[in-house]
Amino acid sequence: MKDKITFEKKLERLEEIVNILDESEIELEKSLELYEEAKELIKDLNKTIEEAKNKVNSDN
Repeated sequence: MKDKITFEKKLERLEEIVNILDESEIELEKSLELYEEAKELIKDLNKTIEEAKNKVNSDN
């Protein structure tokens, strides 16, 4: 079974990508790869947050 990456690890990776894009002079191709990775992380993080909100709301 594939190991699940925790919310915190995804957030950490997203912060890392932002720092790389912000501070580094990297090739366009690599920038685009990091951008796409960041988009997927944001999507996953938002989904996790929405699921948590729904769980909290349904418990009330």
